[in-house]
Amino acid sequence: MIVSLRALSSHFLLILFSYSFNMKNLLLLTITIISTFLSLLPANELKDFAVVRIYEDRGKTIVYESNNSESFFKDINVSFSLLKSNDTAIQISNIKTHDRQFNPVPKEEKFQDTNITYWLKVDLGSTFPSGRFVYTYGDADFSEHTILPSQELEKFILDGVQSMKFTYKQGVDPQVYYFKLVPKHYRIPFRAINVSTPDTFYAYLAKDSHVQLILGLILGLIMMAGIYNAAMYYYNKEISFLYYALMQLFMSLILYNMSGAYTWDEGSFFSRNIHYNYIISLLTSLFAVLFTLSFLELKKHMPKLYTLTRYLALVIVADIIVSLFYKSLLVEYYLLPFMILALIYTGYKRVHQGYKPARFYLAGWIVLTLAVFLNIFQVGYKYMVIDPLYIGAAVEAILFSLALSYKIRMVAKAKEEQKELLVHQSKLASMGEMIGNIAHQWRQPLTHLGYTMMNLKEAQKHGELDEAYLGKKVADATTQIDYMSQTIDDFKDFYAPHKAKENFSLGKATEETLEIMKNTFSQNDIDVELIVAEDCTLYTYKNEYKQVLLNLLTNAKNILIERVILSPKVTITIDKNSVIVSDNAGGIDKEVMPRIFEPYFTTKEGNTGIGLYMSKMIVERNMYGVLKVENSSEGARFILTFQMSG
Repeated sequence: MIVSLRALSSHFLLILFSYSFNMKNLLLLTITIISTFLSLLPANELKDFAVVRIYEDRGKTIVYESNNSESFFKDINVSFSLLKSNDTAIQISNIKTHDRQFNPVPKEEKFQDTNITYWLKVDLGSTFPSGRFVYTYGDADFSEHTILPSQELEKFILDGVQSMKFTYKQGVDPQVYYFKLVPKHYRIPFRAINVSTPDTFYAYLAKDSHVQLILGLILGLIMMAGIYNAAMYYYNKEISFLYYALMQLFMSLILYNMSGAYTWDEGSFFSRNIHYNYIISLLTSLFAVLFTLSFLELKKHMPKLYTLTRYLALVIVADIIVSLFYKSLLVEYYLLPFMILALIYTGYKRVHQGYKPARFYLAGWIVLTLAVFLNIFQVGYKYMVIDPLYIGAAVEAILFSLALSYKIRMVAKAKEEQKELLVHQSKLASMGEMIGNIAHQWRQPLTHLGYTMMNLKEAQKHGELDEAYLGKKVADATTQIDYMSQTIDDFKDFYAPHKAKENFSLGKATEETLEIMKNTFSQNDIDVELIVAEDCTLYTYKNEYKQVLLNLLTNAKNILIERVILSPKVTITIDKNSVIVSDNAGGIDKEVMPRIFEPYFTTKEGNTGIGLYMSKMIVERNMYGVLKVENSSEGARFILTFQMSG
């Protein structure tokens, strides 16, 4: 039941967190607030409860008894005695007459597996009430006992902990019971024996279910934070997200291990495996350090702290290797929490430098460090139903997610500024092309005007400048000036920042673009062919289409000139909503092809490398079309495909 609640809550969070980034932050915050509130509810006082715990600490067995303690256990006065003997003649049938010969187990002793028999004596006392009781024990079984058949003994196992119910009638049933102890062989023994009434037993289970539900919510929260950031790494390739995701993964393993999920699973590899505990704690710390290095960009902004933090990571790696064979020095001697203080100092320094995401980072580490020290010194355990470390880890997950969110926002803003810079550079490059094309367009009429002026001068010199001749030359000059003026109007319209969409013919817009470049192609002896298989009307940005086409034609012209192609030719084919610009320059190298649309990528010195990138951006983001490139048998083919007008 408890495990299923945890699994259901985690699965529920998986579904919720898959919606959106904003939804994720809202849910993380909501669940943390709810879990914190529930955890701060006062712990219920346990009554009619007695316990003897036998556990091992640093190689020594400690026996801890509580009988009618004023702090926790009331109403039942049950005494326990753990006894031992090497007399094989003592059996369950005659133990009552021999128990005085037993040696009491001291407060510190290692349990031995041979030649020694351990017995547990339970004295219910004269005031023990009649009723039905639950006897719970772990890490030990009882091969024999003195509970009478009339006391209706019933054994059961709950979450790996063995329990038995029995009935007791005051004045009728014996007050003293004996159990022959059969220890189980865990890596770290922790033997516990409890006696309680069924009401208290089931009240404890209800409380434990409540706690496990809270733990499930918190674990789900932390896991979702990790999964989300792992996805962010997959799509953005920002290493900070990966380190954060791995840190939260191992933090989840620490908290899950603390929940006692493996405590009583004798066959599990994880059950009280001290080396496993060392490894997950150290790996959590390692990825926390690596996250700090990348998230705070220490190498760039704080080189000295970057070096020190790297040494810290190396120390943790060395301790991981040591803990595989011996024990972790950092964990065993509580050095890890003090290493976290170094991360807090690093965060503080970055905040001081004005790095805003570091504020959330710093707050997250402060909260988690406080929770870690509360856990170590067991402060506040009487007032909270769950370990403070759970709450600290949940709040830390929230704050670190906010820190990464802020960083994403900053990166997105920087990319937007970079995009605006690219657009500006593209416009400058296009203006350069425009000036070059104007020069080509004006060269011939300017030459013609020059000849006209020379003819007028010669006619005047020889007395041949009559009214008819002057009128003819003025008409010729006016024609050339009108042509040049029309050229200016064509370029002005071409680069006008039209923001509104309009209906236009692909064929006509293509002809207008070719008109601008005809002299450029003619001067370089480049043959241009326009094939209109079937024209179509588009509803989109006409000038942006013309700018893209101009970029592709300019690109084709340059490569034909660079490679000195005999009979150079550019072909433009229009077929419904597609435009293909092809050349016979031999095609694009295979090594270059994957990067052809990358910003600033160029194979020519002095080229900005943003023309094709901006063309693709314009077609796919502004015009909702597709621009791709492929090689044909003769050369490159740039293919534009647009959505047809309704």
